[in-house]
Amino acid sequence: MPEIKITDNLGNPAEEIKIDLTQPSSLAKYLKAELLHLAVLPDFLAIRNTPIRQAAAAKPLVFEASAKNKFQIGNTKPEIDVTPGVKASIQVNVTPSASVFDADPFHAPAHVPSGAGYMSVAFQGSLDLSVSGSAGDLTFGFDASSTVALGYWKAFPLAPTGPTMADALGQTLSSFVIPADLSDLELLGENDIATVSGNGSLKVSGGVSVAISPNPLASAGLPLGAGSIALKAGATAGLSAEFALSGSYQVRARRKDAATVELSFLKERGASVKVDLSGNAGIKATIGDTDLIAAVLGAVSTDDPTKNQKLLADLTSQELKTLATAVKSGLNHSLQASLDVVLSAGTDDQAAFQYEIQPALLSPEAALRVHKALDGDLTGLTELEADMEATGVLAPGLKMLNSVFTQMWKRGSILKLNLLGILNFASVSDLIRNSEIVTDEITGDVTINETATGNRISAIASPLDRNNALRKAIFDSVLVTTSYLAGKVVALPELSCQQVHFALNQNTNHQIMADYLRWFVALGLLTAQDNAAYLARFNEGGPSTCILRASFADSDCLSMFLDGDGKRWNKEHYLEIARQALRALLDPAHQANDALRYRLLDDPLWPTALGKGATNELGPLVGLGVGDPRVLYLIGDMMDIIDWAGGMSNAAKLVLDIRKFVGTADPATLAQNNEFKKKRDALQKAMSKMVKSSKMRFDEPWGMVCLYWAAGSPATAYAKASTRNLLVERGHAHNGNIADREPKEFA
Repeated sequence: MPEIKITDNLGNPAEEIKIDLTQPSSLAKYLKAELLHLAVLPDFLAIRNTPIRQAAAAKPLVFEASAKNKFQIGNTKPEIDVTPGVKASIQVNVTPSASVFDADPFHAPAHVPSGAGYMSVAFQGSLDLSVSGSAGDLTFGFDASSTVALGYWKAFPLAPTGPTMADALGQTLSSFVIPADLSDLELLGENDIATVSGNGSLKVSGGVSVAISPNPLASAGLPLGAGSIALKAGATAGLSAEFALSGSYQVRARRKDAATVELSFLKERGASVKVDLSGNAGIKATIGDTDLIAAVLGAVSTDDPTKNQKLLADLTSQELKTLATAVKSGLNHSLQASLDVVLSAGTDDQAAFQYEIQPALLSPEAALRVHKALDGDLTGLTELEADMEATGVLAPGLKMLNSVFTQMWKRGSILKLNLLGILNFASVSDLIRNSEIVTDEITGDVTINETATGNRISAIASPLDRNNALRKAIFDSVLVTTSYLAGKVVALPELSCQQVHFALNQNTNHQIMADYLRWFVALGLLTAQDNAAYLARFNEGGPSTCILRASFADSDCLSMFLDGDGKRWNKEHYLEIARQALRALLDPAHQANDALRYRLLDDPLWPTALGKGATNELGPLVGLGVGDPRVLYLIGDMMDIIDWAGGMSNAAKLVLDIRKFVGTADPATLAQNNEFKKKRDALQKAMSKMVKSSKMRFDEPWGMVCLYWAAGSPATAYAKASTRNLLVERGHAHNGNIADREPKEFA
C-alpha cells in the first residue's frame, strides 16, 4: 500500500498529523508511487494542536507546503505527474459570512456552510502526454501535457471539541477525493468538495431545431415575376449539434446531503471559453446533405413539395454539396454566435453545466453517462436535455440544474437566408436554378443570389472586394424591394425585407471600436454618453467583427416614400436625411479628414456646398485648394448624398402613382393588367437606373442608416460588436428576442 508522509521543511516527521489509508480515498486508489511526501512550513506546524475553530476564527488561513518527491496518479497506469518542489496549498476557513479562500486560483467554494468549517489541500501536476484521451483515464478532457490542479475541501463540524489543525489535515489527506469516477463521488462526506482544473475541451451534443428566416429581395436588373411569392418563415427539425467548449475549466463535485452530489463544470475565474466547431463538429442532418436541404426548403417554401423534390433530383452532386455546405456553414455560425453570447453572459461563479446526482437511483446507462462526463464528454447528458421534464429531470437520479446548451436554444438560433431575386423568380426552386451560393463568414448569412443578370459575387477573388460586393448587392436589393412593397407592386404577407451591414478587422484599435459604437448610436441603440463609457472598457488588439441589422415591414417601406398624409416626400427631405446620417458616422474630433467632411455638412456651409454640387469647388469652402487630393472625399460625399436623394425622390413619385392605381386590390390579381404592368415596369427601370448609376461606398453603413431613418427608425435595429475582450450586443435580434444587455468583458 502506498504511504503518505508529512514532515516539516527539514524532513522531521510531523507526528501529530496521522494518515489512515485504510479509509476509502481516491488518493490512495490512484496513487502509483510508493510514497507521497509533503513538507509543511513552520507557520502551520506552530498551530497544529490548535482546534480549527479557534485557529481560523478571525479570518481564513492559507499555508504553503511542497512535494518532496515525485509521485504519480493514474487509473490503470500513471497519468498525472507531480514533481519535487511543486507547491501545495493548505487552507482553512470557519467563518460562515466570509468568502472562502479568495486567494485560491481554482474556484474555491463560495461560502462556508453554517455550523461547519473547511480544511483543504490543493496541488498541481502535469498530464502525461502519452495518455491524454485514453479510455478510463484521469484526463477529464484536458489537453495533453496540460497542467492539472487537484483540490479537496473536507468539511468539519465546529463543535467545541472539534478537530485540531493536525487532525483535520490528517483526515483531509486520508479521505482525499479526486472526482474521476462515480465511485469517487460517493466517497464525499456531506459538504465535502472535490475539484480538478485544467485547460481542455468539453464535448457537447444534442438535438436541435433551427428557425429559418428568409429575406425576400428583388433583383434590380430583372423584371418582377407574376403572382404570389411561394415563401414563408419556418424551422427545421431533425438536426443535431456537436461541438466542443475549449478553454480553462474546472470539474467540481460537492456532496449536498447524504443522497445527493452536485456536479458542476465551471470556467476558470477571468478566463474565456470558446466554441470549437473544427473537424466534423457542428450542425448535422440526420440523413445527409439531401435531407438537410429538403428540411430548409420545406421550412421556407410554400411550393408544391413535388417541385422541391424535382429540384433536388435535378441538382448535380457538386451543386447539392455546395448548397449543403453553405447551409451547414450558416447553421454553424448561428450556433457559435448563440453560444458565444450565452457564455459571455455567465459570471465566473456560474456553472456552464451543473447537475444533481443521486447515485443510488441511477440506472447503469445513466451512470455511464455521468462517468463519460467526468472524462470531459458531456454528450450523454446534453442529449437528454431535449426530452427532460420541466423540473430538469433527465433520468431517475439525474437532474440538470444549468446548461449553456439549453440556454442557447432558449435564446434562439436562426439561419438567415438572403434570397436576392426571389421576387423576380417567385419561387425558391426557380431562384436556386438560376443562382450562386454565397456564404458570409462574418454574419453567417447564406445568400442565394440570382446570376441571370451576369453578376457573380463568388467570382471575385479578393475577400475584401467580395465582402464589399455582397454588402452592395444586399443594399441595392433592399432599396429596390422597399419601393416595390411601398408601391404595392408585390405583397409579402407576414414577411419583411431585411438590411444587413458587416465589418471585419484583424487588428482592432480604439478608432475602429469607436466607429462601431457610433454605428450603434446612429441606429438608436446607444446614447453618445454610453459610447464613451464602453470605449473606455475596450483593450486594443486582435480581430473584431461588427454586424448591423434592420428589418422593414410594409408600413416601414411606405414611410420611406410617403408621409403620414399619403403625400410623397420631396428631394429636400431625403437630402437632409442623407446629410445628417453622414454626420452621425463621422469622427471630426479624432480624424482630420472627417473634420473637413463634417465642416462641409455643417449648417453654415451646407447650403453653399449643395449649390456647388459634387465638384472640386468644394475644397475652398473648408480651406483646401481645388487640386488638393482630400477634395475627393468631399466630392464623394456630395455625390452620394445628391444621387441617393434624387433617386429616392423620383421613386416616391412612381410609388404614389402605382398606389393610387392599385387602391385596395391584391397585386396578384393585377398581374395581367397592362396599365399595372406598365407602371410596375417604370418603377423597376427607375430603380435599376438608380442602382447602376450609384457610386456609393460601403465601408460604412451610411446607406443603411439613410434607409433606416427614412423608414422612421422602426424598433427593429440590432447591432453586435465582438472583440477579443469585449462583446456589445443591442437591439432586436430578429429571432424573437431582445438582445439589450450590458457589454461583457473577457480576460
